[in-house]
Amino acid sequence: MLHMHPPPSVVEFTKILGAIVNMKDYAIPIYLYTQMESRGILPYTVTLNILMNCYCHLGQLGFAFSVLAKILKLGYQPSVVSLTTLIKGLCITGKVLDACTIHDNIVAKGFRSDQVMYGTLMSGLCKSKGSGNAIQTLQELEALQLVKPNLVIYNTVIHGLCKDGLVNKAQKLCSEMIQRGIFPDVVTFSSLIYGFCHADQWKEVRLLLNENSLDVCSFNIIMDALCKQGLLLEAHAVCYEMIKRGVQPDVISYTILMDGYCLKCKVDKARKLFDMMIEAGLVPDVWSYNILIQGYCKIERVDEAMNLCEDMLTKNLVPNAVTYKYLFDGLCRFGRLPDAWNFLTRMHYRGHRPPDLTPYNIILETLCEQHLDKANKIFNSLIPEPNVQSYNILISGYCKNGRVDEAMSIYQNMCLRNIVRDSETFKLLINAFCKRKQCDKAIALYKNNRDLCPFKILMDGLRKNGMEEVAQRVSQLYGACDPDVALVRNQLAL
Repeated sequence: MLHMHPPPSVVEFTKILGAIVNMKDYAIPIYLYTQMESRGILPYTVTLNILMNCYCHLGQLGFAFSVLAKILKLGYQPSVVSLTTLIKGLCITGKVLDACTIHDNIVAKGFRSDQVMYGTLMSGLCKSKGSGNAIQTLQELEALQLVKPNLVIYNTVIHGLCKDGLVNKAQKLCSEMIQRGIFPDVVTFSSLIYGFCHADQWKEVRLLLNENSLDVCSFNIIMDALCKQGLLLEAHAVCYEMIKRGVQPDVISYTILMDGYCLKCKVDKARKLFDMMIEAGLVPDVWSYNILIQGYCKIERVDEAMNLCEDMLTKNLVPNAVTYKYLFDGLCRFGRLPDAWNFLTRMHYRGHRPPDLTPYNIILETLCEQHLDKANKIFNSLIPEPNVQSYNILISGYCKNGRVDEAMSIYQNMCLRNIVRDSETFKLLINAFCKRKQCDKAIALYKNNRDLCPFKILMDGLRKNGMEEVAQRVSQLYGACDPDVALVRNQLAL
């Protein structure tokens, strides 16, 4: 399209950018836009809104605001979509107060917002545990009569209240909504069911179940809550009720029941449900496999767990970080370390690299408990780009074996490779030094890393190893300039 003469209109280019954004890909439209701009294709407001949306989803709010400046520079008026996109971007990145400030400023300047903007703001408030503020905003909205709240806005606030454990407030808001002529739908009932289930108000759940037409999602919420409480018979009864009403169980329904059985170590019954799900024409997802893999590993039937991993691959399902964690925890816990390593090698050979270092770190931790030097050899030669957890595991192994100088060598290697140390790194080393009564080394480590090492770690290490007097002197020397000194002084009763 860029090479056509004359080029298509900007509308056609914008349609392509919009289609890619709908595929949840946000980097490519930015690149394509720069290609358009370099060819002199002038964007219009919709194009720039799409660009702004991409920057917001990528967390690059500075660029998003620069797109707003570009809209103004080109002589366009920012639309309600432009401003809603910015508010959504701020909410996505956790800057909900900034979103509220922008909203209040544009309303004060006479800009008329719409239901989508208010819904976006409500969603941001609720996700930031501010459902109480969302109610207040809703009340202000109704009082000022700027925009009439619709069902989506009410559902957003009701859902937020239920997630925050304020189900009674959610129920009251639902009643007020009905009085205003807005009637709840299955989304409203699902949120209330979730809230009542987690508040153990089963009488209210039963009332909602009996009085309303619910979808599979609503039934799944009830079954999940029952299974987590070990009430499998009741969960099955809800499943039968669902089928009786003509609502067919989905993959999530079966997986919830499987999880309930696995929590009680009844893995064979969970496997029967898994097979029934396939016979019903449903395709298990990674979550379904992970539930069974964890269940088999829990009861030491790791071969069956490995077979399930192989089965996943034949179904073109890629094991995720959770799959590797469950499987490698099971293999290493039951002394099957060679099998764990062989499985990892086979996965590499097939082109399936683990999504993170979880399996390597589990193997490393197991080796540190049995063959420390072998663990160090594997660490140096086989783990791709060790992370801070990998280093901490090795440092812990050396410290537990009293080889603190070697642990410090590993720490120095971390520094050379610019691996950011965390509080666990310093806790391990300072405790090891204090245990050996090498207070000077513990204090030096703290002094050289005040920006990374909390003062409390040094104090705890000294105190735990019976060095109260040293702790007092250290507190007097270094504590005054430390922000948590008051807390430490209270704990040490100084």
